[in-house]
Amino acid sequence: MDTAVVTVSLSGGLAEKLEAIAAAGFTGVEIFESDLLSFNGSPKDVRSMVASLGLRIVTFQPFRGVDLIVSI
Repeated sequence: MDTAVVTVSLSGGLAEKLEAIAAAGFTGVEIFESDLLSFNGSPKDVRSMVASLGLRIVTFQPFRGVDLIVSI
């Protein structure tokens, strides 16, 4: 079974977060938008770092705390 965690649940910079996630034994990561935007590198750099840590990107989380209201 794959396990994943979202980067917004940890403190620090994206590189530190990814290292901690890998060290904790997770296999996947959900990257929060603000972590990607504050990272001093390209999305391609993030992909390489994730792969080098043995992780895979499960999803990208662009929103947090948004409630969807559906009316019919």
